[in-house]
Amino acid sequence: MKSDLDHLMAQRRLDALLVIGDASGNTVLNYLTGGEHLERALVVKRRGGALTLIHGGMERDNAARTGLHLVNRDQVYKPYELLRKHEGDELAAQVDYLQQVIRDQGLEGRLGVYGQYDAGAAYTLFNHLQDRLVDTEVVGEYGASLFSLARETKDDAEIAQLQEAGRLTSQVVAETWEFLQQHRTRGDILVRRDGEALTIGDVKAFIRGRIYYHGMHEDHEHIFSQGRDAGVPHNSGDPQAPVRLGQSIVFDIFPQVASGYFHDMTRTWCIGYAPDEVQEAWDQCKEIFDRAMAALKVGVSLRDLQLMTCEYFESKGHPTILNTPGTQDGYVHGLGHGIGLDIHEGPRLSHAAGNDARLQPGHVVSVEPGLYYPDRGFGVRIEDSVAVTEMGEVIDLTDFPYDLIVPLRK
Repeated sequence: MKSDLDHLMAQRRLDALLVIGDASGNTVLNYLTGGEHLERALVVKRRGGALTLIHGGMERDNAARTGLHLVNRDQVYKPYELLRKHEGDELAAQVDYLQQVIRDQGLEGRLGVYGQYDAGAAYTLFNHLQDRLVDTEVVGEYGASLFSLARETKDDAEIAQLQEAGRLTSQVVAETWEFLQQHRTRGDILVRRDGEALTIGDVKAFIRGRIYYHGMHEDHEHIFSQGRDAGVPHNSGDPQAPVRLGQSIVFDIFPQVASGYFHDMTRTWCIGYAPDEVQEAWDQCKEIFDRAMAALKVGVSLRDLQLMTCEYFESKGHPTILNTPGTQDGYVHGLGHGIGLDIHEGPRLSHAAGNDARLQPGHVVSVEPGLYYPDRGFGVRIEDSVAVTEMGEVIDLTDFPYDLIVPLRK
């Protein structure tokens, strides 16, 4: 949580931090500013001090909505004057600007730098900046950074955003169910009103339209895959393929609300009827899904949940990545992952060596067992996203039935 920043800074021996870049795609900046649109912004903080946002004058209203302490860059640091001072040398002007910010904000000692910037530009900028600093050491992190750890747990305000993402995503799934039911059949395919086959691409276009209608957007393309394609977990679906009766359809959808928080849910459907082997695989996925959901309590080992899932599927005769590493049949992935401003973040429900994570207040995770048999023409996955409030209450953020068969209307 954001309230953990000072503790995490102390663990890393950081005296201050600086976050740089445009808000677009900048997860760390969005985390601190609530997703407000900001260009060429800085957020700075001394350990034990408040977060300060240095922003452009044109975005002063956006900046005011963040609730952070504000400094208007255009009034205080006058970027055009800095460029004139350095005869148009943008690097020198930017180094001068950052040096002034560091001085004015008292960012001495070890200064952690974060955010999103072109790798080569950042390397050049911070090397030149370090050469101009006396009492400040610029440091970076690789891998599990201060912010990735802080973001693993969400406060209740963040969970409210994730609940809204779940509500709207579940609504899109409900509308997609109804959309499919509206179509007639010809042989084993669904047909549109014009008599042409309804394709996977038609359905995906409908889904995209409903996502945008509800004020969300897609950072990654959703999955609506059928038959053999459903047996490859991240196959997004063949847009040219007609939608067929009796084939398994894996519908995995993960849009973002305006504040940047994701939802992630999957349902497996068969239109009209389900073949026996698909029904059996779905029943087994649902059984272990229910067991895992029931086991989600504060303190539970997330590694143990994955081990439980592997052992269950192996007891039913399926290969899993526990004892058949690299398998592309059976159960081929972890049980889940954290969800927030990234669709995949910590913690992981994985049996990987070193994963000692336990479910904590503030965790938001997916639970998504699946079985995949591409050569036999099917795949099955069931997924909800679950949050643990600051008080330790476990709540399901996904609100849509688990039914396998989509019945056709007469």
